[in-house]
Amino acid sequence: MRSIKHRLHKDSFGSREFVTAITIAFVVAGCTSAPATVRMEPKSIAKQLGLPDCRTSVPLSQSEVIEDAKRIGAPNPEKYPEWIEMTSNIRPGDQLRLVNCLRASRSENVGDPYYYALIRNGKIISKFHIGFFN
Repeated sequence: MRSIKHRLHKDSFGSREFVTAITIAFVVAGCTSAPATVRMEPKSIAKQLGLPDCRTSVPLSQSEVIEDAKRIGAPNPEKYPEWIEMTSNIRPGDQLRLVNCLRASRSENVGDPYYYALIRNGKIISKFHIGFFN
């Protein structure tokens, strides 16, 4: 009887260790492979750009735009003609931002629901669509 209790206790303890180890492995794997999401600005920034029902990201570098486009599934976004044209027009002081109007597009016709914008002097002068929402 004692050996049965001991075996049951050992098996259940081993199971707990196994479950804990698997859980930790998944958490670590998830943390290391989870893509970083783009930080968004307060809605007031989108309002200043004439997009009151949208959200805009913090200014992004060209590499951050490419990385984010790949994160959401765009294959080779750096080869898209729209991206090449946009980046050829960048001047000092310009900003690249993600524009997200997905919530607004559910309730009203906002046109472009999700794209990257080249902003100069507080105005959107060019857009880069990744092709999923057009």
